[in-house]
Amino acid sequence: MRIKQITFAALLAAASSVQAQNTYLNDRLTSTDQLNGSARFVGMGGALGALGADLSVISSNPAGIGLYRKSDIGMTFGAVIPNGNGWDMDDKTTYNENLSRASFDQFGGVLSLRTGSTGLKRLNIAFNYQKKLNFNQGFFADNNNLGIYNGGELVGDLSQMTQLAELVTAGYNADYNLAGLAYMPTLVEKDEDRDPYYLAEKEKGEFVNNRPYSTHNNYTRHQRGALKAYDINFSMNFNDRVYVGATLGIDELDYREWNEYAEYGEDDGLNDGPNHSLYNDTEISGVGVNGKFGIIARPFEFSSFRLGLAVETPTWYRMENSTLFNLDKSDRPESYMEYTLRTPWKVRLSAGHTVGSVFAWGVEYEYANYAKTKMGYPAYDAYSSGGQFRTADWDMAMNELTRNTLKGQHTLRLGVEVNPLRKFAVRAGYNYISGRFADNVGFDQYSIDSRAMDYATNTEYMRLGDTNILTAGLGYKGKLVYVDLTYQFRAQRGDFYAFDATEQGGVLRPVDVNLNRHQLMLGVGVKL
Repeated sequence: MRIKQITFAALLAAASSVQAQNTYLNDRLTSTDQLNGSARFVGMGGALGALGADLSVISSNPAGIGLYRKSDIGMTFGAVIPNGNGWDMDDKTTYNENLSRASFDQFGGVLSLRTGSTGLKRLNIAFNYQKKLNFNQGFFADNNNLGIYNGGELVGDLSQMTQLAELVTAGYNADYNLAGLAYMPTLVEKDEDRDPYYLAEKEKGEFVNNRPYSTHNNYTRHQRGALKAYDINFSMNFNDRVYVGATLGIDELDYREWNEYAEYGEDDGLNDGPNHSLYNDTEISGVGVNGKFGIIARPFEFSSFRLGLAVETPTWYRMENSTLFNLDKSDRPESYMEYTLRTPWKVRLSAGHTVGSVFAWGVEYEYANYAKTKMGYPAYDAYSSGGQFRTADWDMAMNELTRNTLKGQHTLRLGVEVNPLRKFAVRAGYNYISGRFADNVGFDQYSIDSRAMDYATNTEYMRLGDTNILTAGLGYKGKLVYVDLTYQFRAQRGDFYAFDATEQGGVLRPVDVNLNRHQLMLGVGVKL
């Protein structure tokens, strides 16, 4: 029997699968390496941890709110212009949708109260909403050399089907994951007409041929949504020398992704399209809680030089994942999964100085060890078998993958502001964010004894590189009203892999993906 063209979407619809959570997807959803906030904050590269007096420092150093001497209400609007284009949901072969989107990035206010005390001069209360991550992004990866490499040498051809056959062999052949779908007769029977083509025998799950007949593939991902932060702050000013603050943060996650994977063989007249295609349509939502604590000190009485320290607790997330599948506008079935996530601690050190009302500079350093991110599942029963109270069942295998894949990330933020005229300001900023992925990372699902792999419908992963951010801005400050305009350019690249080839003794050649994006921001506010 000759295997015909295979469209995974129909099989996935029948199986009602879910896209499994994994280290790479969790990192994409919660690693806050974007620079967002008020237009002034972004214009100075976010380096306001010691300078303070901006609504967005509520999330970087809560003590910065303590430097307010007037009440303030402000908001920021923006437009994100990512690299590349997306694709149309109804015609998944047409890459024609413009991903540029308007964005409501920030809104907040500060109530500054004079206490009349000789020690505690001011008590400030603040609220702020801002986007921590803007997911509006798309990319296309085209690999025209679908081969396995060992020591830089091409040692064989591969297919996504090869990895699925491994998963069948490993026992991941449930009805609701890709391995189970590969175990269906449509996918696993040997192709008698084209011998070097396929996969695994239905009964044994063994390889028929270790050289599947695929020569190239392409992958498109289109994502939207945001990770939004709602922060409530209390801060105090002691004699204009020491400022302390605390912020309660509530995060709201709203993520939507469409992706398409297509794999092709040589054009021998037998095929007029891809050997197989895979579509996923995923929605993930969740809520998280964290705390932030900070202090700013002015060590010299007759100098405005300031030092800052802030600590952010892990964010505890409760997530929901729903995956929908669509074929020729047919009804889309839905599956559902709940899980938990805990991000790492973050520490920030900052310094800043102002020269009258003419010049200001700020610098900030942040460290977070993303290898400490932990994934688990809600514990619906209050007690474990040992009688100990628990809030989650940790996924030990997935957390081990995270420890081996991610590492500590270093972030440096620099910013300056110059006031050539009394009411006008010119700003510039720079961020360097080190890559948080270890060298030679992979996603060998065969060896991951995780509950999440029972639901895997994707095999792709990407190793992200360092990030560089440049910002420039203008500001106007009147008696009551202020207006800020900012431009941001964010540069980052990634190595994309459609699947893992560890079990074949090599690695797939990565595709270099451009993730650059531009952003324009306009902020307006009133100080009373």
